[in-house]
Amino acid sequence: MRSKLRDAAAQAGLAIAAECGDATELLDAVAREQAALCVVDRELRGGGLAATAAIAAPHPAPKVLVVGGRGAAAEVRAARIAGAADCVPGDIDAAELAAAITALVKEERT
Repeated sequence: MRSKLRDAAAQAGLAIAAECGDATELLDAVAREQAALCVVDRELRGGGLAATAAIAAPHPAPKVLVVGGRGAAAEVRAARIAGAADCVPGDIDAAELAAAITALVKEERT
């Protein structure tokens, strides 16, 4: 997944501020880096959706893109309830992931 995310960020012309192995590292990185966008693996150790909810709670909050699962309506709904701006399935290819990231970045800039 990390390799796919790196490829997608490069295709979108973005720099990766931090790579995190678990939810605690992610929350620390979000506080430290003050990024406008976070891409969170649904299967992140410590809970991808729990981390999404923690990231999306403060204002202003970064947009969160959750990656993982099969893209079922219930999975997308759960990610949205947690505060994700978007949710894509885990089998997404790097080009499609780059497009999803770019769309969220463009929303942030407008």
